[in-house]
Amino acid sequence: MGFGSKEDVVEEFNRLVQDKIMKEYMEKFEELKSLMNALDPSLPKSYYISTFLSGLKGDIRHMLKIMKLILLMQALKHAK
Repeated sequence: MGFGSKEDVVEEFNRLVQDKIMKEYMEKFEELKSLMNALDPSLPKSYYISTFLSGLKGDIRHMLKIMKLILLMQALKHAK
């Protein structure tokens, strides 16, 4: 897919949302992430993670947040 400008890439990346199946979303995300990284290699990994999560369907995003909390609680338990 061709993009007209840097702004087009950034806009599409920031508006990307999961419409249907996860595989399609992940493939498109990876494609745009590669372009974003080429445009600005200084973007932190946390930016990509946040953008990926915010584009997920609400139920999947919610489930991942719960899993993150469970993993954090387990890590804290083992750190004692």
